[in-house]
Amino acid sequence: MDLGLFKGWDRIVAVVVETVVFYWYALFLLRLAGKRTVATMTIFDFVSTVTMASIIAGTVISDSVALAEGIVALTILVALQWTVAFIAARSERFHGLITNTPRLLYEDSRFLEKNLLDERVARSEVIAKIREAGHLSPSSVHSVVLETTGDVTVLSHGDVSSADTDQSVLREVRR
Repeated sequence: MDLGLFKGWDRIVAVVVETVVFYWYALFLLRLAGKRTVATMTIFDFVSTVTMASIIAGTVISDSVALAEGIVALTILVALQWTVAFIAARSERFHGLITNTPRLLYEDSRFLEKNLLDERVARSEVIAKIREAGHLSPSSVHSVVLETTGDVTVLSHGDVSSADTDQSVLREVRR
């Protein structure tokens, strides 16, 4: 009686290779797709979550995937996630490779048209976020930032003084 718990070492090696390749491909693909693709998660979080769910579902649902293969794949994914997070926390350069940079969409009473186009955000979406933040006019807003998670932050003139802007809140925001 075959319970499908183990189907051989050659298949385990194949799962290891496929998992590593898929992980990096998904990270690359979603990095190219941009922040809006992942809404309120970072691309790193999104890839890890979706990949884990796929591995678990594939293992549970598919007759062709042994439990041992799913466990190996999930273990490798968690190890990759931990390793990437470990390296990213210690290397700004690596962190920049796997995450997007916040992007300025509006500053000092003007829309940054190139940034809006690059990030695929309409002016009406920025205006809606300004309204949601309780502003009656865009002129009361210092800046609007598309964050790495896809969230939009609205900073009023009172939140950011011109003397502090470059060295504090907006320092790492791409213009």
